[in-house]
Amino acid sequence: MKISQNNRKIGYTHSSVSGSFPFRGEKSISFESTLERDLLAVLEYTPFVIDVIEQPVTIEYKNSNDREVTYTPDFLVHYRTPHSLGVYPSRISQLIEVKPQKILKKKWLELRPKFKIGVAYAKQQGWKFCIYDESRIRGQYLKNIHFLNRYKIYQFDQYQSERIISHLHAMGHTAIDHLLEFLYIKEDDKGIALSQVWQLLANKELACDMTLPLNLGTVIWRNIDEPYEG
Repeated sequence: MKISQNNRKIGYTHSSVSGSFPFRGEKSISFESTLERDLLAVLEYTPFVIDVIEQPVTIEYKNSNDREVTYTPDFLVHYRTPHSLGVYPSRISQLIEVKPQKILKKKWLELRPKFKIGVAYAKQQGWKFCIYDESRIRGQYLKNIHFLNRYKIYQFDQYQSERIISHLHAMGHTAIDHLLEFLYIKEDDKGIALSQVWQLLANKELACDMTLPLNLGTVIWRNIDEPYEG
């Protein structure tokens, strides 16, 4: 295999939506489809993701007909591992290919050799090669991100934010409805505080299990390196 660095160039295409994703306000990452864009939204919110690189390498190899061909994976994702948790397989850097399910089914025989090369190269680097389709991207996690994003720019009383965070510091974790009942008496105040909780979750000052639907029974805690496991 011959490896070369690759810089993605985004052009107009009729079959997909392309553009740049503002990743954590630190850099722009190019995407070539709505599926890639949605994956970037999930990776941006995921706390243990430390970097995403678009089209990190182009791998040159010979196919079954002995012809020189190339394969360029979509993303390389690096993860941060808290020292106290050790190394888990899910925290290994991932070389990612993003493909819709219909394309995977229709062109599997054509794509499989490229994916095998991706697996081999990732293994050499100590990474894991992963294929992401709609089933791995457009789940409850993404739905929650879309819901929380509408609260991201809301402005609230800083004292109330500190009050909520202080309560969670003392409690460790609690359900949203329990927090509202403990801290507030008036229903109007509870309604405002609920929006404030969503805003704190959107800005990652609080955390919860994002794989579950968000509601009043959602268990929340202060956002720290190690997630709560109840």
